[in-house]
Amino acid sequence: MNFTIDIDTGGSFTDGFITAGDRIEMVKVDTTPHDLTVCFINCIEEGANRLGLSIEELLSKTSTIRYSTTIGTNCLLQKNGPKLGLIVTEGYAKSLYATDGENAGTAEVLAEIVPMSMRVETKGEIDDSGNVVKQLDEEGIRQAVEFLLDSGARSIVISLRNSSLNTSHEEQAKAAIDGEYPRHYLGSVPVLTARAVTAHRENNVRTNTAILNAYIHRDMVRYLYRADEILRQRGYRKPLLVTHSSGGAARVAKTTALNTYNSGPVAGLIGCSKMAGELYGINDFVSVDVGGTSVDIGVGVGRKITPDREPAVEGIRIGLSMVTLGTAAGGGGSLARVDFASKSVTVGPDSAGALPGPVCYNLGGFEPGIADADLVLGYLDENYFLGGKKKVVKEKAVGAVKDSIADSLGISVEEAAWKIIQTSESDVARQIRDNIVGKGLKPEDLTLFAFGGGGGLRCCGYASHLGINRVIVFNYSAVASAFGASTMDILHTYDNSSRIPLRSSSGAFLAAEWKQFNKTIAEMVAQAKRDMRGEGFSEESLSFVVELGFSAKGSHQSIELPLTQLEDADEARKLAAAYALNGGSDALEIVIERTTLKAECAVPHYQLPVFKDSGADPQKAQKGTRDVYWGKGYVNSKIYERDKLECGNKIAGPAIIEASDTTYVVPPNWTYNVDKYLNGIMEVKP
Repeated sequence: MNFTIDIDTGGSFTDGFITAGDRIEMVKVDTTPHDLTVCFINCIEEGANRLGLSIEELLSKTSTIRYSTTIGTNCLLQKNGPKLGLIVTEGYAKSLYATDGENAGTAEVLAEIVPMSMRVETKGEIDDSGNVVKQLDEEGIRQAVEFLLDSGARSIVISLRNSSLNTSHEEQAKAAIDGEYPRHYLGSVPVLTARAVTAHRENNVRTNTAILNAYIHRDMVRYLYRADEILRQRGYRKPLLVTHSSGGAARVAKTTALNTYNSGPVAGLIGCSKMAGELYGINDFVSVDVGGTSVDIGVGVGRKITPDREPAVEGIRIGLSMVTLGTAAGGGGSLARVDFASKSVTVGPDSAGALPGPVCYNLGGFEPGIADADLVLGYLDENYFLGGKKKVVKEKAVGAVKDSIADSLGISVEEAAWKIIQTSESDVARQIRDNIVGKGLKPEDLTLFAFGGGGGLRCCGYASHLGINRVIVFNYSAVASAFGASTMDILHTYDNSSRIPLRSSSGAFLAAEWKQFNKTIAEMVAQAKRDMRGEGFSEESLSFVVELGFSAKGSHQSIELPLTQLEDADEARKLAAAYALNGGSDALEIVIERTTLKAECAVPHYQLPVFKDSGADPQKAQKGTRDVYWGKGYVNSKIYERDKLECGNKIAGPAIIEASDTTYVVPPNWTYNVDKYLNGIMEVKP
């Protein structure tokens, strides 16, 4: 029996989704911020225990392990990366190659990561055609590095003008540094070149990308290589695969640090998209991933999740493709405070995270969070939090809400807790609406998919604020990012920024240049095949897609097409015509400015089983009742156990559905119906 293991590390919990045939195990353990390899292994060990295996037995029978992590995301959010040193071409230390307005609003963020005192200019010049017009000053490079190291740099970034067209100066500079500070010297530091990270044609975008990548590189190396090594020591013989925010996965050695930014939430969105299209025939949807720290918002249009070619990270434009998400403060650890000027409640963006966590964790937190309010209102059971595996103290939550919120506003504890929940749900719903409208959609036309540990708690509240009448929660909602990772295939991306004229200003097709283009493509394909063999996949299992970035009359457009369409000159002529027809330009001269090859290998994925209808009555799943506060007072509400619900069961609110990994709140005006996949369909009562 072959197992697959998918793990996602979030700010508060690390989730696991383990499958073998029809059997699955869902695991949730505490994240260990001091060392993320600890929670990574704890998650696998917990899964092995549930399967009645040792961790070595499980790993020896496992064919694939995919891992998504918030290491890089948290590093950028908290600004706790290493001190960087930056070497740029003379005259560009302040602007970082940006023209007026290009880095508007982001200069301060970049200055936090690389202050002016850690930027050094060097002599040497490559012109806009890629020609060397002034030789690189190697002695100046060595002096620059000595200055940066003396100033405390723990990593060096080299980003020289026009290196996308000619890499020689960056390579020369790196070689000079490596020669002066060989890796076996204790004083050596990582040296990263911008062109090695991205082939983006714009100097400032390429530099931004290199800076952000270097900032999170150290922690990614520390944890991911260590996790890979621990797996090998425990008997796993294949490479650890890391999920990428572009929508695929690759081994650690083929992962650029910035590829992992937001990769967990992206995995959840991709899994959600596949479920929406394949199971429910839904074209457009909105999703929320409610975690311990934040809420990630995704929008699917036309059954597609399309990576942005030039996304923004922390507001900074970068040159690596990734799926982008909206983010709102509204996780279980988001802290509630009183705004005394307006006598109102605010929630977030500060969060208690995993440590100390909400006050109810009894680990030293003193400001109430959303999870504390959920306990006060009766949404959560202090004796069944995470199935009773984690002890929480309701008395602590009540005391914190009373002292910090209720007494300050002169209201009851229940009213204060209700205000916390309503404020958070209203704030998040407003940001969900912005994301929906930004995609040209209307909230009332969409289905909301909710997942993450807090998705079932918050989804009906969000939907009510948005005017959405239908919510779908998966049976695997609490570990949705880990489940989403299980739907990902292996994906490698290769970029080349050589400018290739496709058609001249007279309209003539340029056959000689096209031959060079085909040679470039052949080299990229060969590299992809070598890399995939290194991950254990045969050439026959690969599929290729080429994305071409054109320019004409100063405008830019991309076209994506299968590799087979680019085999000969006739196809190139058709491509030029297709470019014009797709709205590229009526200009005769057309230039390919960027060539991207995507190599993908499909791997087996878990298929959800279909269950027979067992009738509408959910009585067998009812485990009792308790008083729950629904805004106007307590109502004795039925409590159900999710794992005992069967296909066809229908529950009318008010009700609470509990599981070992999450809780679902069914308000008085909502229903919860179990479909044939054992997913929950939540709808407003007619």
